[in-house]
Amino acid sequence: MKISQLRFSVVSVGLFALAIFALPPAANAQWRAKVGAQSKDMGKQALAFLPNEIWIHAGDSITWTFESDEIHTLTFLTVGQPLPAFQAGCPGFASSPAVFDGSACVTTPPMVTGQTFTVSFPKAGSFKFECLVHLVMSGTVHVLDLGQPLPHSQKFYDDQAAKQRTALLTDIDAKTKMEMSAGDDGETVNVFPRTAHVTAGVGEINATPAGYQTASKVRFINGTLTIHVGETVEWSNHDPLEPHTITFGFGNSDPADEFDPTPNVTIDADGALHAIISLPTDQVSSGFLAQPLEDEPGVPQNPVVNPNNPATNISNVAQSNPSRFRVTFMKPGVFNYKCVLHDNLGMVGKVIVQP
Repeated sequence: MKISQLRFSVVSVGLFALAIFALPPAANAQWRAKVGAQSKDMGKQALAFLPNEIWIHAGDSITWTFESDEIHTLTFLTVGQPLPAFQAGCPGFASSPAVFDGSACVTTPPMVTGQTFTVSFPKAGSFKFECLVHLVMSGTVHVLDLGQPLPHSQKFYDDQAAKQRTALLTDIDAKTKMEMSAGDDGETVNVFPRTAHVTAGVGEINATPAGYQTASKVRFINGTLTIHVGETVEWSNHDPLEPHTITFGFGNSDPADEFDPTPNVTIDADGALHAIISLPTDQVSSGFLAQPLEDEPGVPQNPVVNPNNPATNISNVAQSNPSRFRVTFMKPGVFNYKCVLHDNLGMVGKVIVQP
């Protein structure tokens, strides 16, 4: 080969390479992310978008795959829009594929393992997304103009999702072990004598710069226990986000009102809910046990459960988020109970009452 031909070949290859790197980014790229994660027994739940921060170009779309038997929504609200109930949508539900540009809300219905939803983003901007079922579960999509470079590849997001999944589910393992050992050094204090204790779920809240991620153990810790007639069992919710119920006697059905306690539940002097059960068929439910709501500046204080305050009487006690429930057992027998929100995930328990 002549030197001139060699030079021409080298220059041609160089120009070709430069042309490749100078090409504008591919339009309408398809990105992937995940919603939720769980352990094999479904007892540990990562209430998180994985990852919860993604950079894409205008015109690109993201397909979220749901990977949990705990329900979640993928929701994009407009700026200033009041948070709607997940049963109603925002209002209504979108079909996949959907388009979000910030002018009108987009939300899925509650979705579970194996379902997917795709959203395309025609307009540049940063858009928050969240789950309407779990309010401390959020993320951000940064949509850049085509001329701006993207900081990460799909492989980066896949790796981030895997790392965050592992971190969340492992974190809740450590929290569960701590709860199971509580009491050995006097940490757990039973208010009433002859009272056994069950932890109704534990959880933790984490965060990234894009939003919140939480992990929950949807199990009754020490949930099967043996006591004697006349003794009391106390359930307390240690999860910062997830509500749970303690429900007896309904079998495969659920109370008509899952939020509020059944009418045969009373309020103790310290604000804990209390019921008396004689037979395994007695229908008793705590309603939602959850952490008290946080106060907000300029908004009236959220009340705690108080038997002397009509605003928190038993008919609307769920508004004040009780976190403790006690049951006194008057006759021997085997008393099965469940959380009506998570029994499909295995959150059930049993109290064996001996004479």
